[in-house]
Amino acid sequence: MQLNDDKTPFTWSLPYESFTELRLKKPLRRLLYPAYLKVVTVFMQKRFDPHHTLAVDQWYWGYRGLELELLRSKLHRLIGIEGKRVLVAGCGTGRDIPIWLIYRPEILIGVDFFNYGRAWEALTQKYCGYPLHFMQGDLGDLKDIEDGSIDIVGSDAVFEHLRNLPTVLQEFRRILKPGGIVYATFGPLWYSWGGDHLSGYDNIASGYNHLVMDPEDYQRYLEQAGEFSHSEHDGRTWIYHKLFSYLRPKEYLGLLHAAGFAKLNLGFILDPRAIRCLRENPGLKLRLLPMAEELELLVTGITLIYQKARIIR
Repeated sequence: MQLNDDKTPFTWSLPYESFTELRLKKPLRRLLYPAYLKVVTVFMQKRFDPHHTLAVDQWYWGYRGLELELLRSKLHRLIGIEGKRVLVAGCGTGRDIPIWLIYRPEILIGVDFFNYGRAWEALTQKYCGYPLHFMQGDLGDLKDIEDGSIDIVGSDAVFEHLRNLPTVLQEFRRILKPGGIVYATFGPLWYSWGGDHLSGYDNIASGYNHLVMDPEDYQRYLEQAGEFSHSEHDGRTWIYHKLFSYLRPKEYLGLLHAAGFAKLNLGFILDPRAIRCLRENPGLKLRLLPMAEELELLVTGITLIYQKARIIR
């Protein structure tokens, strides 16, 4: 399979939001989720990190409160997006591009490992009045981006796929201006339920198959998921290309610190399915604990905003 071939799925279409989504669901989320997330954070903090050693600012119970428009709004409140030069790392088919454009950045550059040319061309045409550009490239070698030319590097569902995250972070540091921002929300993480982006598709007890199955059984399990086609939504796209970082939550944060980034905001996402799976399958939990700490098995994702520090520690 050639990486330069257009991987835009045959069924892809321009992002569309229904009237119900725009006029009912989004306003309700903006109204209700802030209070809900405060309650979740108090409860989860007390249960999983009572001494606040992890320095987590926000805990999430599943993905409620992590809708793209809410994450983008939070970033805008904290650092401002309008008039900034933004690079969207791992933009895929560009599903989140319209939400970035709401905040009127000076320029928006989408970069992805795969070529989604048909999708990118359609988005460029639809938003022809905006400074929008796409390019295929390796995030660890952004040679076409000048030093210190970007204000914000943003990504969603990307960090868990980076095999060379230290190199990528150094490249982000190179292209960011002084005080520039790395925003990322990513997961599921490798040691979590469904960490391979496929396990658990059939039942909740299978969510850790990628960690406990032998290679032959695991391959059969993948084949039983049905016909494969390259898609951001088919976990085998990442499995067959071995596009995983295989890191634990603390390791991601350690690499950010080592690359010269300082925390502005940090959130951990807990998966209710993981808690249920381990509660209902104590034997499975015993098999998993030698591989990972319990919290590593439960934290499915991370959302963070880090700033380029002046001096690498």
